[in-house]
Amino acid sequence: MNGVVFRPARESDHAFIADSWRRSFEGAPSVHGADREHYKHEMTRLIRSLLQAKGTTTYVACDQEDDDVLLGFACFSERELHYVYVRADFRQMGIAKSLLGMSAEIAQYTFRTLMGERRLHARERGWKYTPRFTL
Repeated sequence: MNGVVFRPARESDHAFIADSWRRSFEGAPSVHGADREHYKHEMTRLIRSLLQAKGTTTYVACDQEDDDVLLGFACFSERELHYVYVRADFRQMGIAKSLLGMSAEIAQYTFRTLMGERRLHARERGWKYTPRFTL
């Protein structure tokens, strides 16, 4: 992939990871009505504890010229993908697929399942299908 490199996440990347992860759930129906500050504090705490948990691996995609410019990340442990995120400007470029390929077990997941059908069915009902990857 031109201009993008992948590396293990560093402690200095955790702020970007936690912020991106938390923000992507702020509009979820399960968060409506919750105290925003409490949600922000607790979700950040949970994400940071997961990032530091034994057995959790996180890889980031970054700019080839400056590896402090993060484009996305994937966080997983042994056989479970916790979250994958790519900044909006860099989606549809294969970055998420490459991040998933950093885990041998997740890379074997074919994506040729009923997921596409479920996603279409979910969209018709006005909500997103967000599966939890467990292998």
